Amino acid sequence: MIQAMTDCDSNYNGKFYVGVTSTKIYCLPSCRAKLPLLKNVTFFNTREEAIAFGLRGCKRCHSENFPDVLPKWVKPLLKYLKENYKEKLSEESLMEITGVEISTIRRYFKEHHKTTALAFHRRLRLNYALSLIRSNSSYLDAAFETGWESSSGFREAFKKQFGQTPGSLYES
Repeated sequence: MIQAMTDCDSNYNGKFYVGVTSTKIYCLPSCRAKLPLLKNVTFFNTREEAIAFGLRGCKRCHSENFPDVLPKWVKPLLKYLKENYKEKLSEESLMEITGVEISTIRRYFKEHHKTTALAFHRRLRLNYALSLIRSNSSYLDAAFETGWESSSGFREAFKKQFGQTPGSLYES
């Protein structure tokens, strides 16, 4: 258990919980918080045992929500991004939607999606534009339908994403 905690090994999440008596918090073995002193650690087989011991869930690893450890703002944001592919978003609008600092949003997306939230949304918009073009829309209609303000910006983003220009799809 100590080794799993030290290695932040997510394979042990849910198999046991790490209680830190000095902070009165219990964590998942994969928690990235600073390692506690071993004299302050108690291991629990279940979350309920940790709670009965008087500990609360960790806000960093969201141990109280395991196995659904996503922060509360993630699902609504992902839903919003997927439903609003027709508009261009800004970091300010993401903060308004979630009520979370942009640095937190950036960190989450980099860790879980290997990209930024805005790049994730741009990819969704481009995929939708591709489907419009394939269903015989003009590429200008697809560009404006997915929130691009200029055809050259759309063309450049499309080529970067798909390796070909939108116009080349009409040639094949």
